[in-house]
Amino acid sequence: MDKDYIKHLVEHKAEVIELKKAQIKHTEGGLSILKQKDDISIQKGNKVSKNVYSNGEDTLQRTIIGNTYNWLDSHGDIHVKGCFAKSIKERQDKIFHLADHEFKITAKVGQPLKIYEDEVSWKELGINRDGDTTALFMDSEIRKSMNAQIFEEYKSDAIDQHSVGMVYVKMDLAVNDEEYPEEYKVWNDIISFVANKEDAEELGYAWIVREAKLVEISCVLAGSNILTPTLSQEIKNINTEGVEVITPEQKEVEQSLQISKFYNNLKFIKHE
Repeated sequence: MDKDYIKHLVEHKAEVIELKKAQIKHTEGGLSILKQKDDISIQKGNKVSKNVYSNGEDTLQRTIIGNTYNWLDSHGDIHVKGCFAKSIKERQDKIFHLADHEFKITAKVGQPLKIYEDEVSWKELGINRDGDTTALFMDSEIRKSMNAQIFEEYKSDAIDQHSVGMVYVKMDLAVNDEEYPEEYKVWNDIISFVANKEDAEELGYAWIVREAKLVEISCVLAGSNILTPTLSQEIKNINTEGVEVITPEQKEVEQSLQISKFYNNLKFIKHE
């Protein structure tokens, strides 16, 4: 836990939140703030009973998970139940199934049939933990005419990671330090629900995403939330290898870039 970095986050919380809200976030993997655990308890899961699964010559039906809640992702975010509910209700027909977060017509890979939040057990997701959580699901008709390569990847059950394109609306900073009473209360309210709480405790803070605008769900090579598979006959083993750690020096650079980008973005934010 980097106390100096956490102190900076608390002192500049409002600024960092405004910066986050001013951008579309893609939850694909990359440079991670999480340290890889050698003993992470991710196992082969069972078939999730609610999924759709069918194969055809030119169309497939698959259920994909765009995000699993109560899980600290590699960007330090924890999504909570209902965070996409308002967006789904208002934008059900304006949320897309894309590849690699390329927001253009030629990046579409399927036609969403249904987008919803629903309960799922941790064990169904392959996590050795009792109880349930909530996940963001999409039932999609994947069409060969849209993207033949992606179609074949889904058909062979090769795609097992997804990522949401989203805009933050409401979020809180949670900090595991009594020195910051407001942020510490947020921490205590959420931490018992977090399946990988050891990662959160090592990091010392987390961003709690309470509401976000859902723009799209993409198939990706690696999502920042690893619990984002395509539901097929059974959940495959989740590969967590190759997760990098941000050093204090990298954190300092990222921190400076965030603040710089924040002030640059302020020029384009319209206040009403």
